[in-house]
Amino acid sequence: MVMDLDTRQSSYSVEVDSVPHDTWDEIVSGFADAYHEQTACYGSGHWKSRDSHLLLRRNGEAVAGARVAVFDLPVVGYGLAYLRFGPFWRREGRDPDPEVYRAAIDALVQEYCVSRGLCLTIVPRPSPEHQSQEYALLREAGFVRRREMLDPERYLVDVSLSEEAQLKSLHQKWRYNLRQALANELEVRLCEAPHEIDAFNALYRQMVARKNFDTPTPVHMTGDLIAGLPDKLKPKLFMAFRENEPIVGATIGLFGDTAYYMFGASSAAALPLKAGYALHWWIMRWLHTRAVRWYDLGGAAYEPGLRQFKKGMVGRQGHIVVMEGEHDRWTNPLGRIAADALFAIRSARRLVRHGSRYRRQSGVKS
Repeated sequence: MVMDLDTRQSSYSVEVDSVPHDTWDEIVSGFADAYHEQTACYGSGHWKSRDSHLLLRRNGEAVAGARVAVFDLPVVGYGLAYLRFGPFWRREGRDPDPEVYRAAIDALVQEYCVSRGLCLTIVPRPSPEHQSQEYALLREAGFVRRREMLDPERYLVDVSLSEEAQLKSLHQKWRYNLRQALANELEVRLCEAPHEIDAFNALYRQMVARKNFDTPTPVHMTGDLIAGLPDKLKPKLFMAFRENEPIVGATIGLFGDTAYYMFGASSAAALPLKAGYALHWWIMRWLHTRAVRWYDLGGAAYEPGLRQFKKGMVGRQGHIVVMEGEHDRWTNPLGRIAADALFAIRSARRLVRHGSRYRRQSGVKS
């Protein structure tokens, strides 16, 4: 569906659920604030029939867009449109235009709140430079923060640093562990062959079984994303080997000005060898040769040891970005009520999955 949107003295056209997957992902590759969940390859594969998209054009050129996951509450018919780390609106090589962001939000509200009666929830992309502005523009557009993030901190390493500056940035204990890891003479390499992707998936399954935890992380999509995304967006798989056996690996997404730690897996042998330190050091130096500024390690919910590892890696020159929370906008009260019910179901599932750790993190009482 294509419609005109006249707003703020500029004429835009809006396309909803009509852009072919390949075309969409080529468009996404031209934005500095891209993210894997905003690609059709990921969204259509992960969310299936719940995936919806909106593209904003100005004078025929794509200037912003978003993919959302749509959840309807059974029987009621209303529900939630959830937009994570979007919309994308900063074209590569151009100065950010806040009017484009405003127009994109206007179009999203019109489509998902006004036309469909849903509650629209947006979580902006973590960024040291742009996140605060996006939250301010959301509040300007009538969005309200109604839930805190369960895992609000995102750990971003500055990979523009020279090798010497990167070492100095690392916390002292991280540097010590890195020296030990490098002494173990692990082989770290970029992996692309199908059998290597299969080995990474097997490593992940072994880790899940060993640690006995339940996770919805779609690690199995690594191969699909490598095969299906445009060359500019294809994630990279890195693995560290000991005597030709993979012991730790990571899928890294390259999206705009940021690389993302998407999926990871390790064997029981990785910890005593400190293989994670060697792997991430290798990744940091590889990213330094690419056109990205930040390496986003994600969060560290429930895991004090993981938080310490990431904080030490971010070091003195990186940033720990704190997300302000999930922001909601609705025009139909039934949409808000249905969305609240869906979020309550999400909280219950998290409580089952994470137990006492979730209670401590979220303030839920027994």
